[in-house]
Amino acid sequence: MKNNSGILVLNSGSTSLKFALYAYSDDVLNVVAQGGFSGMPEHTVLVINDANGHKLLSMDFPEQHQMNHEIALTQLLAILTEKFPDLSIDYAGHRIVLGGEKFSSATKIDINTLDYLESLSKIEPTHQAYEVMGARALAKIFPQIRQSATFDTSFHRSMPEVAEFYPVPQSILDKGVRHWGFHGISYTYINHKVQELIPNASRVIVAHLGGGASLCAIKDGKSVDTSMQFGAITGVPMATRSGDFPADAIFYLLRNGWYTAETLEAELEKHSGLLGASAGLSEDMQNLEDSDDVQAKQALKYFEYAVLKYIGAYTAVLQGLDVLVFTAGIGEHDAKFRARICANLTWLGIKLDDKANNLAVAGTQAHKIRHQDSLIQVYVIPTNEELMIAQNAVELYTNEKE
Repeated sequence: MKNNSGILVLNSGSTSLKFALYAYSDDVLNVVAQGGFSGMPEHTVLVINDANGHKLLSMDFPEQHQMNHEIALTQLLAILTEKFPDLSIDYAGHRIVLGGEKFSSATKIDINTLDYLESLSKIEPTHQAYEVMGARALAKIFPQIRQSATFDTSFHRSMPEVAEFYPVPQSILDKGVRHWGFHGISYTYINHKVQELIPNASRVIVAHLGGGASLCAIKDGKSVDTSMQFGAITGVPMATRSGDFPADAIFYLLRNGWYTAETLEAELEKHSGLLGASAGLSEDMQNLEDSDDVQAKQALKYFEYAVLKYIGAYTAVLQGLDVLVFTAGIGEHDAKFRARICANLTWLGIKLDDKANNLAVAGTQAHKIRHQDSLIQVYVIPTNEELMIAQNAVELYTNEKE
């Protein structure tokens, strides 16, 4: 990979296309722009910010303009090439949710890879198909750009077999049913930061809490369990996703004809979690914390209960705990939430420094928020999935002959 190469990191969704542009020079990656399209296909807005979050461009597209991934990428590359003429955008790294059995690490993308990844959309229909669509679109309109995929599931391939499988007939397991785990790109980044900050830390629990939320138990740098399981609905409740919901309740609802599989999946994915628990009041944590509504308080209580339950379970799995890390939107920015969680973990020997906790609400740096008397290290570490994807692209293509 030559100096002044640009690496475009892409996260393609059904109605959005998020990006970050990195410059690679002298073995160093620096972000130069980030942003994306939202409201696709009919009410599309493109926003591009610089590395410091200052707006470089905002563009609305006419309602009659049917935006798709090909058009969006064509527009984006033209704008980025104009604004950064000294940067040659030769590489693209994609976030792909599911790597399946075939990929336990990042990989270069070719047509066979995309065909395999698209076949996994049957397992993960919410994100997978659109992420593959983005890679196919880029390959069609800019075939010279070398592409790579980084998977959310890769980090969890180290889980022991007892944590990976379900006690069901082999005929079910043979259809791809297993504990895949997600948010692995974020956990990879946090794991690296923990090893830098606390080299002797062995037993780590990371709480990735945002619109999508999960927790991960890490032992000696490897994932041993994580709360999202077969799909992205399970685990702790999220903004609109239910989290753990009993299978027998699903059978009951389907058996009585109140829902089809599709309508029930939509309810559990788009109308549950904080939104459902608050009786439709809000999916936003800050709105719920600012509300005096009884349902808002119930939603917060249930979310905190679920997080605490997983921390307790994973402490048992790890046979103790050295470090607790908060990351992602809620984990990084909600000091009150962190304080409430840690107040219920005094039995573990956790004690917060209130001042440090209240100050750890912004920025890109890690913050130690434990009190000096705490037996457990407690950190807020902002995640950086885009950087991990860019680094994987560099590693895959560094030794390639130009």
